[in-house]
Amino acid sequence: MAMATRLVALVGLVVMAGCASPAAVTPQAVPFAAWPAGSPRRGIDLPPKNPLSQQDYLGLDILRPGAVVIFSAQLGDGDPLRWIGSDPQLQRWLAAHQDVQQIVRMWPVRGPEQPRLLALRIVKLHQRFPWIKWFQVANEPDIEWPRERANWAAIQAWTEEVWYQVDRYRRVEPSASDIKLLFPPLAQGSPLNPEQVGYDALRPAIELYLEHGDGLAGHEYWDRHDFFLVEHYWPTWLQARLPGSPFFVTEAGRRPGAANGPPDAALGDELVTFAAQTQAQVIAPFVLSSPGGSFNQFDFIDSEGHLRPQLIIWGSRGP
Repeated sequence: MAMATRLVALVGLVVMAGCASPAAVTPQAVPFAAWPAGSPRRGIDLPPKNPLSQQDYLGLDILRPGAVVIFSAQLGDGDPLRWIGSDPQLQRWLAAHQDVQQIVRMWPVRGPEQPRLLALRIVKLHQRFPWIKWFQVANEPDIEWPRERANWAAIQAWTEEVWYQVDRYRRVEPSASDIKLLFPPLAQGSPLNPEQVGYDALRPAIELYLEHGDGLAGHEYWDRHDFFLVEHYWPTWLQARLPGSPFFVTEAGRRPGAANGPPDAALGDELVTFAAQTQAQVIAPFVLSSPGGSFNQFDFIDSEGHLRPQLIIWGSRGP
Protein backbone atom coordinates (compact mmCIF):
# COMPACT_ATOMS: atom_id res chain seq x y z
CA MET A 1 0.00 0.00 0.00
CA ALA A 2 1.40 3.42 -0.91
CA MET A 3 2.41 5.77 1.90
CA ALA A 4 -0.32 8.29 1.06
CA THR A 5 -3.06 5.65 1.09
CA ARG A 6 -1.77 4.22 4.35
CA LEU A 7 -1.72 7.65 5.96
CA VAL A 8 -5.30 8.40 4.91
CA ALA A 9 -6.52 5.11 6.34
CA LEU A 10 -4.66 5.52 9.60
CA VAL A 11 -5.63 9.16 10.03
CA GLY A 12 -9.28 8.08 10.04
CA LEU A 13 -8.58 5.53 12.75
CA VAL A 14 -6.61 8.03 14.80
CA VAL A 15 -9.31 10.69 14.61
CA MET A 16 -11.90 8.20 15.84
CA ALA A 17 -9.56 7.17 18.65
CA GLY A 18 -9.01 10.79 19.62
CA CYS A 19 -12.76 11.33 20.02
CA ALA A 20 -13.20 8.34 22.33
CA SER A 21 -12.59 8.04 26.03
CA PRO A 22 -9.13 6.87 27.22
CA ALA A 23 -10.60 3.52 28.26
CA ALA A 24 -12.00 3.03 24.76
CA VAL A 25 -8.66 3.60 23.02
CA THR A 26 -6.66 1.15 25.14
CA PRO A 27 -8.25 -2.25 24.54
CA GLN A 28 -7.04 -5.39 26.23
CA ALA A 29 -5.46 -6.70 23.04
CA VAL A 30 -4.46 -4.40 20.19
CA PRO A 31 -4.35 -6.18 16.80
CA PHE A 32 -0.93 -5.62 15.30
CA ALA A 33 -0.56 -4.80 11.61
CA ALA A 34 1.96 -6.84 9.64
CA TRP A 35 4.56 -4.89 7.68
CA PRO A 36 8.25 -5.28 6.81
CA ALA A 37 10.71 -3.24 8.82
CA GLY A 38 12.11 -0.12 7.24
CA SER A 39 15.72 0.97 7.35
CA PRO A 40 17.29 0.97 10.85
CA ARG A 41 18.23 4.54 10.03
CA ARG A 42 14.51 5.35 10.30
CA GLY A 43 13.95 4.35 13.91
CA ILE A 44 12.14 5.70 16.95
CA ASP A 45 12.39 5.79 20.73
CA LEU A 46 9.30 4.06 22.04
CA PRO A 47 7.33 6.17 24.53
CA PRO A 48 8.61 5.77 28.11
CA LYS A 49 5.20 5.02 29.56
CA ASN A 50 3.15 2.02 30.57
CA PRO A 51 1.26 0.79 28.72
CA LEU A 52 1.55 2.00 25.14
CA SER A 53 -1.85 2.95 23.75
CA GLN A 54 -3.66 2.04 20.57
CA GLN A 55 -2.61 5.41 19.13
CA ASP A 56 1.04 4.56 19.76
CA TYR A 57 0.70 1.37 17.74
CA LEU A 58 -1.06 3.31 14.98
CA GLY A 59 1.88 5.70 14.98
CA LEU A 60 4.26 2.76 14.60
CA ASP A 61 2.18 1.48 11.69
CA ILE A 62 2.63 4.86 10.00
CA LEU A 63 6.34 5.04 10.70
CA ARG A 64 7.20 1.38 10.02
CA PRO A 65 10.55 1.84 11.75
CA GLY A 66 13.61 -0.25 11.12
CA ALA A 67 14.78 0.19 14.72
CA VAL A 68 13.23 0.92 18.10
CA VAL A 69 14.75 1.81 21.46
CA ILE A 70 12.89 0.38 24.44
CA PHE A 71 13.38 0.61 28.18
CA SER A 72 14.37 -2.54 30.05
CA ALA A 73 11.53 -1.93 32.54
CA GLN A 74 9.02 -2.28 29.69
CA LEU A 75 10.32 -5.84 29.30
CA GLY A 76 9.65 -6.66 32.93
CA ASP A 77 13.07 -5.70 34.29
CA GLY A 78 12.84 -4.10 37.72
CA ASP A 79 12.27 -0.37 38.11
CA PRO A 80 13.07 0.95 41.59
CA LEU A 81 11.90 4.39 40.45
CA ARG A 82 8.42 2.96 39.81
CA TRP A 83 8.07 5.08 36.71
CA ILE A 84 7.93 2.50 33.90
CA GLY A 85 6.35 -0.91 34.36
CA SER A 86 6.22 -4.13 32.39
CA ASP A 87 4.15 -3.88 29.20
CA PRO A 88 3.08 -7.37 28.03
CA GLN A 89 1.30 -5.96 24.98
CA LEU A 90 4.47 -4.18 23.87
CA GLN A 91 6.36 -7.42 24.40
CA ARG A 92 3.90 -9.10 22.01
CA TRP A 93 4.50 -6.34 19.46
CA LEU A 94 8.27 -6.81 19.72
CA ALA A 95 7.89 -10.56 19.19
CA ALA A 96 5.71 -9.90 16.14
CA HIS A 97 8.28 -7.49 14.65
CA GLN A 98 11.57 -9.29 15.16
CA ASP A 99 12.90 -7.92 11.87
CA VAL A 100 12.96 -4.48 13.52
CA GLN A 101 16.31 -3.76 15.18
CA GLN A 102 15.46 -3.66 18.90
CA ILE A 103 17.79 -1.88 21.33
CA VAL A 104 17.26 -2.05 25.09
CA ARG A 105 18.19 0.96 27.19
CA MET A 106 18.93 -0.39 30.66
CA TRP A 107 16.72 1.28 33.25
CA PRO A 108 16.90 2.88 35.72
CA VAL A 109 19.77 5.10 34.67
CA ARG A 110 20.57 6.74 38.02
CA GLY A 111 23.51 4.36 38.68
CA PRO A 112 26.20 3.32 38.75
CA GLU A 113 24.83 -0.12 39.40
CA GLN A 114 27.10 -2.97 40.40
CA PRO A 115 28.53 -4.24 37.08
CA ARG A 116 28.00 -7.87 38.04
CA LEU A 117 24.29 -7.30 38.73
CA LEU A 118 23.81 -5.25 35.58
CA ALA A 119 25.46 -7.98 33.50
CA LEU A 120 23.10 -10.55 35.01
CA ARG A 121 20.07 -8.36 34.22
CA ILE A 122 21.18 -8.11 30.60
CA VAL A 123 21.73 -11.86 30.31
CA LYS A 124 18.32 -12.63 31.81
CA LEU A 125 16.55 -10.22 29.46
CA HIS A 126 18.31 -11.79 26.49
CA GLN A 127 17.22 -15.24 27.64
CA ARG A 128 13.56 -14.07 27.71
CA PHE A 129 13.82 -12.18 24.41
CA PRO A 130 16.56 -14.00 22.49
CA TRP A 131 16.04 -12.01 19.30
CA ILE A 132 17.03 -8.80 21.14
CA LYS A 133 20.80 -8.55 21.01
CA TRP A 134 21.71 -4.89 21.60
CA PHE A 135 21.83 -3.40 25.10
CA GLN A 136 22.78 0.18 25.98
CA VAL A 137 24.40 -0.21 29.39
CA ALA A 138 23.57 3.26 30.79
CA ASN A 139 22.26 6.67 29.81
CA GLU A 140 24.25 9.92 30.04
CA PRO A 141 26.18 8.99 33.20
CA ASP A 142 28.00 12.34 33.16
CA ILE A 143 24.79 14.10 34.26
CA GLU A 144 22.61 11.32 35.68
CA TRP A 145 24.98 9.71 38.14
CA PRO A 146 25.45 11.20 41.63
CA ARG A 147 27.88 14.09 41.54
CA GLU A 148 30.59 12.27 43.49
CA ARG A 149 30.60 9.48 40.91
CA ALA A 150 30.09 11.54 37.76
CA ASN A 151 33.71 11.90 36.70
CA TRP A 152 35.55 10.46 33.73
CA ALA A 153 37.77 8.10 35.75
CA ALA A 154 34.78 6.53 37.48
CA ILE A 155 32.80 6.25 34.24
CA GLN A 156 35.74 4.62 32.49
CA ALA A 157 36.29 2.08 35.26
CA TRP A 158 32.59 1.23 35.45
CA THR A 159 31.98 0.82 31.72
CA GLU A 160 35.05 -1.38 31.40
CA GLU A 161 33.96 -3.59 34.30
CA VAL A 162 30.45 -3.92 32.83
CA TRP A 163 32.01 -5.05 29.55
CA TYR A 164 34.18 -7.67 31.27
CA GLN A 165 31.27 -8.98 33.34
CA VAL A 166 29.03 -9.37 30.28
CA ASP A 167 31.86 -10.84 28.24
CA ARG A 168 32.37 -13.51 30.88
CA TYR A 169 28.79 -14.65 30.28
CA ARG A 170 29.29 -14.45 26.52
CA ARG A 171 32.22 -16.85 26.78
CA VAL A 172 30.67 -19.42 29.13
CA GLU A 173 26.93 -19.28 28.36
CA PRO A 174 26.01 -20.30 24.79
CA SER A 175 22.71 -18.43 25.03
CA ALA A 176 24.58 -15.20 25.82
CA SER A 177 27.19 -15.46 23.09
CA ASP A 178 25.39 -13.07 20.69
CA ILE A 179 24.76 -10.24 23.18
CA LYS A 180 26.01 -6.87 21.94
CA LEU A 181 26.71 -3.85 24.12
CA LEU A 182 26.54 -0.14 23.40
CA PHE A 183 28.93 2.20 25.20
CA PRO A 184 26.62 4.74 26.83
CA PRO A 185 25.88 8.14 25.29
CA LEU A 186 27.14 11.27 26.99
CA ALA A 187 25.12 14.44 27.54
CA GLN A 188 26.28 16.88 24.90
CA GLY A 189 27.65 20.07 26.34
CA SER A 190 27.43 18.83 29.94
CA PRO A 191 29.56 20.55 32.61
CA LEU A 192 32.12 17.75 32.25
CA ASN A 193 32.59 18.76 28.59
CA PRO A 194 32.40 15.37 26.85
CA GLU A 195 33.17 16.77 23.38
CA GLN A 196 36.48 18.38 24.31
CA VAL A 197 37.48 16.28 27.34
CA GLY A 198 35.27 13.29 28.03
CA TYR A 199 35.63 11.18 24.91
CA ASP A 200 39.42 11.51 25.03
CA ALA A 201 39.40 10.55 28.72
CA LEU A 202 37.20 7.54 27.97
CA ARG A 203 39.11 6.41 24.88
CA PRO A 204 40.43 3.14 26.40
CA ALA A 205 36.93 2.09 27.45
CA ILE A 206 35.33 3.08 24.14
CA GLU A 207 37.97 1.20 22.19
CA LEU A 208 37.47 -1.85 24.39
CA TYR A 209 33.86 -1.95 23.17
CA LEU A 210 34.57 -1.16 19.54
CA GLU A 211 37.53 -3.50 19.12
CA HIS A 212 35.44 -6.48 20.23
CA GLY A 213 32.44 -5.94 17.95
CA ASP A 214 30.29 -3.95 20.35
CA GLY A 215 29.17 -0.41 19.64
CA LEU A 216 28.78 3.22 20.66
CA ALA A 217 25.55 5.05 21.42
CA GLY A 218 25.17 8.78 20.93
CA HIS A 219 22.57 11.44 21.67
CA GLU A 220 22.39 14.27 19.15
CA TYR A 221 20.25 17.36 19.65
CA TRP A 222 20.20 20.69 17.86
CA ASP A 223 18.41 24.05 17.86
CA ARG A 224 15.61 25.11 15.54
CA HIS A 225 17.70 27.86 13.93
CA ASP A 226 21.11 26.22 14.38
CA PHE A 227 21.09 22.71 12.95
CA PHE A 228 24.33 20.86 13.68
CA LEU A 229 25.68 17.35 14.26
CA VAL A 230 27.24 16.81 17.66
CA GLU A 231 29.43 14.03 16.26
CA HIS A 232 31.31 16.67 14.24
CA TYR A 233 32.59 18.03 17.56
CA TRP A 234 33.93 14.70 18.78
CA PRO A 235 37.69 13.97 18.77
CA THR A 236 39.25 13.14 15.41
CA TRP A 237 40.16 9.59 16.45
CA LEU A 238 36.54 8.84 17.36
CA GLN A 239 35.10 10.38 14.19
CA ALA A 240 37.49 8.18 12.19
CA ARG A 241 36.14 5.05 13.88
CA LEU A 242 32.45 5.76 13.29
CA PRO A 243 32.18 4.51 9.67
CA GLY A 244 33.55 1.06 10.56
CA SER A 245 31.93 0.62 13.96
CA PRO A 246 28.38 0.01 15.19
CA PHE A 247 27.28 3.58 15.95
CA PHE A 248 23.67 4.04 17.05
CA VAL A 249 22.02 7.41 17.73
CA THR A 250 19.55 6.38 20.41
CA GLU A 251 18.15 9.88 20.91
CA ALA A 252 17.89 12.75 18.45
CA GLY A 253 15.80 15.84 17.94
CA ARG A 254 15.64 19.44 19.08
CA ARG A 255 16.95 20.47 22.44
CA PRO A 256 13.98 20.57 24.87
CA GLY A 257 14.04 24.33 25.40
CA ALA A 258 11.24 26.87 24.98
CA ALA A 259 13.16 28.73 22.26
CA ASN A 260 12.98 25.67 20.02
CA GLY A 261 9.20 25.77 19.94
CA PRO A 262 6.74 22.90 19.79
CA PRO A 263 7.30 19.84 17.63
CA ASP A 264 6.21 20.60 14.07
CA ALA A 265 6.70 19.71 10.42
CA ALA A 266 10.02 21.59 10.39
CA LEU A 267 11.32 19.16 13.01
CA GLY A 268 10.45 16.33 10.64
CA ASP A 269 12.48 18.06 7.93
CA GLU A 270 15.39 18.44 10.35
CA LEU A 271 15.29 14.73 11.17
CA VAL A 272 15.44 13.87 7.47
CA THR A 273 18.42 16.22 7.04
CA PHE A 274 20.12 14.70 10.07
CA ALA A 275 19.70 11.19 8.67
CA ALA A 276 21.37 12.26 5.43
CA GLN A 277 24.44 13.60 7.25
CA THR A 278 25.11 11.41 10.30
CA GLN A 279 27.40 8.40 10.18
CA ALA A 280 25.08 6.39 12.43
CA GLN A 281 23.74 3.03 11.28
CA VAL A 282 20.71 3.37 13.57
CA ILE A 283 18.80 6.62 14.17
CA ALA A 284 16.11 6.57 16.85
CA PRO A 285 14.86 10.10 17.53
CA PHE A 286 12.65 11.39 20.27
CA VAL A 287 10.31 12.60 17.54
CA LEU A 288 8.22 14.37 20.12
CA SER A 289 10.91 16.67 21.51
CA SER A 290 9.13 19.70 22.91
CA PRO A 291 9.58 22.71 25.22
CA GLY A 292 10.62 21.79 28.73
CA GLY A 293 11.26 18.16 27.81
CA SER A 294 7.69 17.19 28.66
CA PHE A 295 7.18 15.37 25.34
CA ASN A 296 3.40 15.93 25.76
CA GLN A 297 2.85 12.72 27.69
CA PHE A 298 5.14 10.89 25.23
CA ASP A 299 2.32 10.16 22.78
CA PHE A 300 2.73 9.72 19.03
CA ILE A 301 -0.75 11.18 18.66
CA ASP A 302 -1.77 14.39 20.44
CA SER A 303 -4.63 14.65 22.95
CA GLU A 304 -7.09 15.61 20.21
CA GLY A 305 -6.30 12.58 18.08
CA HIS A 306 -4.10 14.39 15.54
CA LEU A 307 -1.06 12.77 14.02
CA ARG A 308 2.10 14.65 14.81
CA PRO A 309 3.45 16.19 11.60
CA GLN A 310 7.07 15.32 12.39
CA LEU A 311 6.08 11.65 12.70
CA ILE A 312 4.40 11.75 9.27
CA ILE A 313 7.44 13.36 7.63
CA TRP A 314 9.91 11.01 9.31
CA GLY A 315 7.81 8.04 8.20
CA SER A 316 7.30 9.22 4.61
CA ARG A 317 10.66 10.86 3.84
CA GLY A 318 13.04 9.23 6.29
CA PRO A 319 15.67 6.73 5.10
